[in-house]
Parts: sequence; structure tokens; C-alpha cells
Amino acid sequence: MRTIALLSAFVVFGVAWSQDMKKTGAPTLEASVKAMKVLDGMEVTAWASEPGLINPTAMDIDERGRVWVTESMNYRGSKMRPEGDRILIMEDTDADGKADSYKVFYQDKSIIGPLGIAVLGDKVYVAQSPKMLMFTIDSSGDKPVGPPEVLFDGFTGVNHDHGLHSLMFGPDGRFYFNSGNDGVNGAQIKNSKGEPIVDSTGSEVGGKGKIWRGQPRGGAGQHYVQGMAFRCNPDGTGFEVLGHNFRNNYEVASDSFGTAWQSDNDDDGNQGVRINYVMEGGNFGYVGYYKDSSWGRDQNAYPGQSRQEAHFHQRDPGVVPNLLCTGGGSPTGILVYEGELLPESVRGKLIHCDAGPNVVRVYAPTPAEAGYKCASADLVKSSDRWFRPADVCVGVQGEVYIADWTDPGVGGHATGDKDPASISGRIYRVAPPGFKPAPSKIDLSSVKGQIDALLSPNLARRYLGYQKLVAGGADAAKELSDVYKTSANDRHRARALWLLARTADGAKHVQEALKDKSVDIRVCALRAARLIKMDMLAVAKEMLNDPSAAVARELCLAM
Repeated sequence: MRTIALLSAFVVFGVAWSQDMKKTGAPTLEASVKAMKVLDGMEVTAWASEPGLINPTAMDIDERGRVWVTESMNYRGSKMRPEGDRILIMEDTDADGKADSYKVFYQDKSIIGPLGIAVLGDKVYVAQSPKMLMFTIDSSGDKPVGPPEVLFDGFTGVNHDHGLHSLMFGPDGRFYFNSGNDGVNGAQIKNSKGEPIVDSTGSEVGGKGKIWRGQPRGGAGQHYVQGMAFRCNPDGTGFEVLGHNFRNNYEVASDSFGTAWQSDNDDDGNQGVRINYVMEGGNFGYVGYYKDSSWGRDQNAYPGQSRQEAHFHQRDPGVVPNLLCTGGGSPTGILVYEGELLPESVRGKLIHCDAGPNVVRVYAPTPAEAGYKCASADLVKSSDRWFRPADVCVGVQGEVYIADWTDPGVGGHATGDKDPASISGRIYRVAPPGFKPAPSKIDLSSVKGQIDALLSPNLARRYLGYQKLVAGGADAAKELSDVYKTSANDRHRARALWLLARTADGAKHVQEALKDKSVDIRVCALRAARLIKMDMLAVAKEMLNDPSAAVARELCLAM
């Protein structure tokens, strides 16, 4: 779920070349693929393109392997589609590796530059400030039963890069999503009934919130500021602010252990794009403590710090450290790859789009005391300046799809590809050479099939498996226990643990997991203990001598 917010440095020096490129239009598909350098052992192929697909801003892949896309021909100053933007369903029906079916799921004048989409069961969630919309899919699977319902309302940043962004289903059964700063600074976030959201701390959410931790909001420090990351139950209850004080954080992604990751853009031109581990409750430093001061004002407070440090107040007390600074760019979609089709160097890693430098990267976080350090590599790097990756998703076999906005330049809400007769948009697939898509169905009528769905690399399948297993009773619990005890894959074990925690014997399963040899599983168990409201003081006493700094971090967060 996303669109384009790019480094002004690219805009400044790129005006001349973008003007030249606009005269010739987007390169051919063949030329675009040829311009791409892909990770060793992988192959990139064109999967879909114009005229069937235009300006994709966000993408998801359902349990059938169909690719859903939100388009934006009406982004900011580009009002090229008076009948409204579209939500598309694309499919490769003949298994030749290319989309041959393009269907319009929904089109309406009210759809204007949506930045996010998630397809979960019979629901489609579309993020478009001021609302998080929820469609119900009809029996045909191709159309909604009617107009969308509203899950959340009141976000600002309408038709703005810094508005409401993506939603994803987490391993704990909750939804994760976020908003850039323009989506919340002047906002009062409301639920489906129009009531102000009050989060888990007793605070109203948004710049216009009047309550802070159960009391009338006072002065400095008594409010969330700038961009935020959120978590809630699927019905919108149990709302939490996971972190705040971002600039334009695009798409939060949770791994199977419940660790959340995202990117954030800098003030354009400061080489400060960052990747963050979203530590729960964290202040991420875009503005300072003194009257929400700018980094420029505060830069001299710590002589000798770099511009990147100053930009996100990294030396201020209480600010969560950045995981990685990636320089200048336009960060967009992100995911955690937990499939097995791609090489070992990608498994368990973050895959992230950066539309500015025309690249999709792999980030490899590794533990460093209570936090993480991170290395990076290119998954796909293009010399084609029209390649503007906006989103990335995992298919049902573990293949990866990249949505390409396709434009000669990005930044400052500008678009260069404005000719309705030739406007472009593309999707590429990354997989091993010679990969052949195969018919792949899931059997949700059996516990075995539900387990298979839960362990899928594809989030839509995981969601369906989770929903069946959470209501599956003793038979489901037995199979989940077998996965937890016998799997060699800790990410699979973690998915089973989240569900076991919700059974009648949940506390027993969590207590067992707190003693596991894997630090990741112990961290997951602590999070599950909080989810099912175990006595965390008692748990903390039991875990005080754990040697892991990550466990100590989670204990602190639980208090």
C-alpha cells in the first residue's frame, strides 16, 4: 500500500532528463527488463503492463494467486480519469507467467489515489485518507456486494503521499498499518461509529485529540506527534499506537515473531531515508521535544553530529535508534520474506522498494544487544529511470511481485507520465530462472489444509488458515502443538505459538515457550503472554535471569 514521495534532489537535477524522457514515453517492457540487474540466482520477468494496468500505487495477492492493485490516474494535479480511480484484479489464467485477465473490482469518483490494499478472506481493505475502507467480496469473487464500509475515519492528508497507508494481517491475529505525518497531524481518528479512537494508553489519536492518558490534554509532550504506526483487532477495537514521530512511514510489516519494521522518508534532499525496527511505544525523533522543534533548529545541540543523526534527533534522550540509513530516496512498500522459493540470502529478510534510486533492496537485520544492526543488498536494481517500484508482495508459491508506478521522475507530488493515450504501469515477477506457476489450491475443510495455509509464504493464505485454526478446538490445537514441537523453522513455530496461546491451555503453552532455546521464540512468547493478559510481573520474575538483551527489552516494554 503506497505511492511516491521522493527526494527533491532527484527532482532538482532530474527536471531536464525527465522532460527529455517524457517526450519518448516509457521504455518498452523488453527494454525495461533488460535494464534490470537481479540478485544472483534469480530472474525478473514482466508480468503485467499498460494498457491493462495504469499507475499502480499498492498491491496485494489473494489466496488464489490473483494480483489486486489500486491505481491512481487522479494523483494530485493529474486528474486524468473523471470517472474515478480503479481497484483491479489481475490473473494469469493460462499459467504462462503473464497476466491475461484484467478485471475492474471497483471504480468510483470517490476513489482518488488510494495508497493501500489488503485482501483478507472475503474482505478488501483500501487505505485512502480520510478513511480506511472495507469492501465485502460477492459470491463471484470479482465484485463487491455494494459500497464500502468504513473501518476508520478522520485521517487528514487527502490525496497526499503522507496520508493513510497500508494494512497487513499480523501473526497475532491483529491488523498493522500506519500513516505519514500529514495523515495525522490535523486529524481526529474515529471508529466506524464516528466516535474518537481512544488507544490502549487512554489517549485520543491525532493532532486534534483532546485526551492524553485519560486526562485532558495539556502542554508539550502530552500528545503523539507526526507519522504513526498502529495495531488493532480486525473489528477496530484494541487500538494501539506502536510508534510515533515519523515523517512519512510507508507500510509497516510484521514478521512471524511479531516484530514490526518499516521505512521512513527524510525532508527531501538530506540523504536521510531510514529503515526502522518499530519498538513498541517508541518516539522516532522526526521533531524535537521543545515545542516539536525541527531538526534544523536543534542540529547544533550536539556538535559534531551528522546531518542524518540530526535529522531524526538520534542523540536526544528517549529517541529510538535508526536501524539503517539508506541515503537519498523515496521509500515505499516493504515486506518480510518468509518463503523458501528465493535463495537463503533473502529468507527471513526485509524486501523494500525505493522508487528514487530505482531499486528493490533486501535488508538483513541481525540482533545487536537490545536492538538490531542491518546489512543490505540489491534484489533488483535498474538503470531505467522510469522504474519506480511502489509495492512488493509474495505470491502463493513464494515468488515475489513488484508494482512499478512507471514515471520519469517522482517528488514534490509531481508526475511526468500524463498522456492518457500512453500512460504506463507495470508489474514484474522475481523467481528462480525457469520458474513455472503451478495450480495451487488450499483445502480449508481439513486441519491439515488449514495448517498448510498458515505456513504459506502468502499472507492471504495465512489469514485464512489462522481464522479456521483459531476456531478449530482440540483437533486444531493438537496439530498446532505438533508444528511447534517438531518444525525446524522457528517462524512456523511462532505462527503456531500465537494460535496455541489463544486456546484453553494458552498460558501453559506460553510458559513452555518462555523456556525455549530460541531467543526469537522466547520474545514471541513474551508478546503472546501480554496478548492473553498473563500476570506479567510473575512472568518477569521468572525471566529476570534470561541472558538475552532482547528478552530484557520485551520485559521492559511489558511493564
